[in-house]
Amino acid sequence: MLRALSLAMTILVMPVEHALADPPSDPNGNAALKYWRGFASVPKFSDAEAQKLHTDFLTMPLDAHAKAIVAKAEYALKMMHYGAALRNCDWGIDCGEEGVEALLPQLHAARTLSTLAFLRARLRFDEGRQDEAIDDVVAALAMGRHASLDGTLVGVLVGYAIEARANETLALHLPKLDAKTIKDLRARLGAVPPGARPAVALRICEERTIEWLVRKLKGVKDKESLLKFLSFVGVTEGKGGDVDEKTSKFVEECGGTAEGVIKFAEATRPCYAIVAQKMELPLDQFEKEYDAESKKYADNPVFKMFFPAIVKCRVQQARADIRRALLVAALAVQVDGRDALKNHPDPAVGGPFDYAAFDGGFELRSKMKQQDGKALILTVGRREK
Repeated sequence: MLRALSLAMTILVMPVEHALADPPSDPNGNAALKYWRGFASVPKFSDAEAQKLHTDFLTMPLDAHAKAIVAKAEYALKMMHYGAALRNCDWGIDCGEEGVEALLPQLHAARTLSTLAFLRARLRFDEGRQDEAIDDVVAALAMGRHASLDGTLVGVLVGYAIEARANETLALHLPKLDAKTIKDLRARLGAVPPGARPAVALRICEERTIEWLVRKLKGVKDKESLLKFLSFVGVTEGKGGDVDEKTSKFVEECGGTAEGVIKFAEATRPCYAIVAQKMELPLDQFEKEYDAESKKYADNPVFKMFFPAIVKCRVQQARADIRRALLVAALAVQVDGRDALKNHPDPAVGGPFDYAAFDGGFELRSKMKQQDGKALILTVGRREK
């Protein structure tokens, strides 16, 4: 799954007890079953239509076309609300059984359905139906947290991405909300069940993926079968033509045999517990300690295949924490004024977020950068063109 993570990064970006909770004995108490019913009725979009929806959900005109899209998703959104009202969510993913071959269609579906929820929330805000709009955003946020509980690092990143969009949707409309509504919203956001964090996924799924890899390798009979099975090694982001070459190189680095790959895979087992334990350290400290740990495995091809993406995951975790802090700070500013920022420091540096007012709202800026190098910003209200 760590290998698959590098591919999933292009679609983006809590307590262990919740993520490790036993599956609910009552099927009606499993949010995943409600979501699946909703996912089955999500309107079909072409790739171009889906991309446009994901890109423009905050800016597209609230016209007849937008209303038609939302109307087609009514049943799916109803199921989203039913699922979001439940605490337990078991997606039934077994990384030890499927490993990197596991498909995770619920993540794409959750991303699409949450975007539809945010679009409907905009329509409802525009119609003055603020309570219903907030219901949509909070339910979509809960679904994003539930999506992160599938046990995979990809799921955690999709959960972060959905939460970021929920924050943006709320921030856009905060100036329209009175103090009582904002206080109630703050309480509701605090009551949403926590999602998983990378450290949990690292132990739940990624560690078991090594078990799957070793088990499958023991059944490989010849070099041709070995190369075919390990073809996922050669799949890199944005490059497909050199798959065979990369796979062959990996196998040779492991000694040219299944037994060699197994040896290197087994050697990585201690890393999962060690790295997971360090994941909650401050980002700069984590990066230093991870770098020291990775040097111990500089000659291990399996480590180099599975582990590098974990640093990206930890960075995404830091950004998600800051986005959450930005929204909390924005809620406080909206109720108590700019002076409230002194009680809501930027997790990146400890000092207050930068503040800039504009007609119709304000902007909060963190010292943390986004993946594209731009500042991490939360815009409250809409700038007039």
